[in-house]
Amino acid sequence: MWTVAVCLLALPALLPAQRLSGVVHDAAGGVLPLATFQVQGGKGAVTDVDGRFQYRFAKPGTYRISIRYMGYHPYDAVISIHKDTAVDFVMEPEHNQLGEVVVTGTRTPKMLKDIPVVTTVISEREIEKTGSMTIADVLQTEIPGVEFGRQMDGQVVMNMQGMGGSDILFLIDGEKMAGESMNNIDYERLNMDNVERVEIVRGAGSALYGSNAVGGVVNIITKEADEPWSLNLNGRYGSHNEQRYGATLGFNRGKFSSTTNASYKFVDTYWLDSKDSVGNIVESSPIYGGRNLNVNQAFRYDFRPGLSLKLRGSFYHRERDYSETRKNRYYDGSAGATLNYEINDKAHLRFNYAFDLYNKNNFYPVTELTTLEYRNVYNTANVQFDYRFTEKNILTVGAEYFNESLLSNQFDTTESGDWMSYEAHTAVAYAQHDISFQERYFLVYGLRMDYNSQFKLPHLSPKVSFMYKINPVSIRLSYAGGFRAPSLKERYSNYDMGNQGWFIIYGNPDLRPEKSQNATLSLEYARKSASFTATGYYNYTRDKITTVYNERQDTAFYRNVYSSHTAGFDANLMFKLPYGFGLKLSYSYVYDLQKVDGVNASYARPHTGVLRLDYHYEKSWYQLGVSLSGRVLSALTQNNIAGYEQDPETGMEVAVYEETRYPAYTLWKLNVNQRFMDAVSLNVGIDNLFNYRPQAYDLVSGSLSPGITFYVSLSMDIDDLTRFFKRGR
Repeated sequence: MWTVAVCLLALPALLPAQRLSGVVHDAAGGVLPLATFQVQGGKGAVTDVDGRFQYRFAKPGTYRISIRYMGYHPYDAVISIHKDTAVDFVMEPEHNQLGEVVVTGTRTPKMLKDIPVVTTVISEREIEKTGSMTIADVLQTEIPGVEFGRQMDGQVVMNMQGMGGSDILFLIDGEKMAGESMNNIDYERLNMDNVERVEIVRGAGSALYGSNAVGGVVNIITKEADEPWSLNLNGRYGSHNEQRYGATLGFNRGKFSSTTNASYKFVDTYWLDSKDSVGNIVESSPIYGGRNLNVNQAFRYDFRPGLSLKLRGSFYHRERDYSETRKNRYYDGSAGATLNYEINDKAHLRFNYAFDLYNKNNFYPVTELTTLEYRNVYNTANVQFDYRFTEKNILTVGAEYFNESLLSNQFDTTESGDWMSYEAHTAVAYAQHDISFQERYFLVYGLRMDYNSQFKLPHLSPKVSFMYKINPVSIRLSYAGGFRAPSLKERYSNYDMGNQGWFIIYGNPDLRPEKSQNATLSLEYARKSASFTATGYYNYTRDKITTVYNERQDTAFYRNVYSSHTAGFDANLMFKLPYGFGLKLSYSYVYDLQKVDGVNASYARPHTGVLRLDYHYEKSWYQLGVSLSGRVLSALTQNNIAGYEQDPETGMEVAVYEETRYPAYTLWKLNVNQRFMDAVSLNVGIDNLFNYRPQAYDLVSGSLSPGITFYVSLSMDIDDLTRFFKRGR
C-alpha cells in the first residue's frame, strides 16, 4: 500500500506560532488545487489553484490536522504550533494504476505503465465503488462491449466484443478453471469477496496461455495476508431474498502467512415476463435460485529470502432449484502448489502444479437419489525460468504439461451403462523476450508451441508487442496469433436431448482448431488528474466451430463451417474533479461479421458505453462515497433461424432466416458507501434505477433484470476496528 510522504518541517522541534501556511503538491512536483485542510475542533481551509493554503490558529497549542485530496492517501498528524510556520505537504497517490504491478500480459511481474500489451486493471477500490458482487457486474460496469445473458436451461453466457465464452479464458491467480455449460465456465465460482484486482487482456492470448485465449484473458488476482492478523466479516441482503455472508481471516508471521476465505449465498427463484405488443404476458422464464458455498485456503512459507512455497486449495458447492422434484448440484475441488526460487539476482525458477475437479449432479429430494452427469478434471504442471540480463532485458522460457479428462451425459455409454469418458494430453514449450531501451522503447516478443494428443501436428502461437513512450503519451502496437482446440464435447458428443431419439447432437473427431490473427493499436495519455486511452483492433478467426442442423434427420453436427472478422474501437476518459468528484467515460464500437449460410449470425451490439460519476468526502473517522454508474447499449438487428426449406438445386435442407430488431436500452445503478473509523463499511444500492425491462427476454435482449432491485451490505474489518479504539485510548 502506498504511504503518504509528508515533508513536514514543523514537528514538536519547530514549535512556536499561530499561522500555518504552505503548498500541497504531489511527488512529481505538481500542485493539488482545492485540497481540503482540516483542523480537529476548528474550521477547515481549501488550497487555491496554486495548491497554497493558510490557516490562522486562535492560540498556540497542539492540534490534529487532516489533509484530503481525491485519489491520494489521507494524512493525519498531531502538530505543535507556537509561531508562524511554513510547511509544504507532499502527497502520494492512493491508487495509481500506472504504478501497479500486473502479471497477465507478460506472465512476469511488470509495472502497468511499462507493459507493451494493452491491459485493463479493475482494482478492489473500483469494485467497492459500485457495490459489484459478481464477475458479470464487475465487467459490465467497468468495460463497454461486455454483455451477460442466459441461454438454454438458464445457463449464463457472455459476449465480449463479438467473442463468446469459449473464446475468453478465465483464470484465478493464473490458473485455468475446469467445467463448462453452453461453452461458458461456471461464473458463480468466481467469488469477488477476496479480490485484489482483475486484469483483462483483450485480443489473442494463446502465445502465453494456449487454447481458449483466442479472444482474451480475464485473470482474477486474490489478496494475500500482509498484516500480523486481519479479519473481515461481511453480509448483504437484497431483492428476491438475496443473502450473502462472507469472512476472510489472514495471518502473517514473517516467514509464514495464511489466508482463509469463506462465502455463502442464497437467492430465491424469480421470473422474467416476456410480453406481446399490447402488454400481455406470453412467456415467463425462471431465473433459478439456490445456494452457493465457496471456501478457499492459501498458505505461504518463506524458507529463506528468495525461496518460498505456496499451497492453495478450494471447495465449491452450488445447488440450483431447477424444480420441486429435481435440484442441480455442482461441486468443485481444486488444489495446487507453487515453488518460487530466486537462484540469484538474475535468475528465477518457478515450479507449479494445479489440480481442478468439477462435477455436475442431479439430486432428487423425494428419493434422495443422486446421479452424476458430468465430470471434468484438469491436471497442469508448469516450470518457468526467467533470466535478467539487465533490469530491462528479461528472457523467459517454460514448459507445461496439461491433462484433461471429461465424463459427460452428452457422450455414449459403456457396456455397463455408465457414461463414457475421454481424455486429452497437451505438451507445451514457450519462450519470451522482454526488453526496453532508453526508457522509451519497450518490446515483448514470444512463441508458444502446443502439441495436443488429439492432433498430429503441433500448433505455433507467435506474438510481438511494442510500446513507444514519451511522457505523458504511450503508443502500443501488438500482433498475436491465437487458437482454440476443439473441446472433448465437440469431438465426441452423442447426445439425445429428449432421450426419445427426437433430436441428437453428434460430435466430430475430425474437427480442426480455430485459428486467429489479432492486431491492436493503442494510444494512452495520462496525467495526475486525467487520462485518455484509445484502442483500435482487428481479429480474424477461421475454421469457427458450430453445429450444423439437419431437419430431415433431426440432428445437429459439429463442423468447421465459417470465419469471422471482428474490428472495433475503444475510448476511455477519466477525470479527477475538484471537491471530491470523479468522472469516467468509456465507449466501444465493434463490427462483428460471423457469416453462416450467407447471413451475419453475430449478436454483438455495435455501440456500447459506460459512465460513472463518483463523489468522495472524507474526514478523519468518516468517509462517504456516492457512485452513479450507467450502461448504454445500442440497438441490434439479429438474423434468427425461422425454419428450414429444401434447396431445389442440392436437395438439402437449408435454414431460412428472418431479421429481429432489438431496441437500444440503458441501465443505471446508484451505490452509496459510508465507511466509519476506517473499519466499518455500509453500502446501500439501487440497481436498474429507472426500472428498465425488455419486452422479451432471450439471449440477445441484453438485460436480464426483473426491474428495479435494492440491496444493503455491511462489512467490518475487525483488525482495523481494534486498532482504531486503541488509538482512541
